[in-house]
Amino acid sequence: MSKTPLPSTYDEPTVMWTMSRPDGRHVQAVVNPAGHGASVFWLLNGVALGVRHFDEWTAAIECSDRLRTQYWSAGWRAVGTPD
Repeated sequence: MSKTPLPSTYDEPTVMWTMSRPDGRHVQAVVNPAGHGASVFWLLNGVALGVRHFDEWTAAIECSDRLRTQYWSAGWRAVGTPD
């Protein structure tokens, strides 16, 4: 039996981060594979606020990181971490 490694085939949406406010609202970013690239969705209480499409996963993850920084700057905090 050959021990040739199989190519990566992961193609499920992934929650990159979730943040919340004291009033119970929460926002999250989800990266979703899209052909050869990926899309980033951000949601407020499960309702989509926006989406961006990228040709490369790296750009999608960088977008997710920028969104996290923006929400942190606006007073949102990561779920499960102290203020």
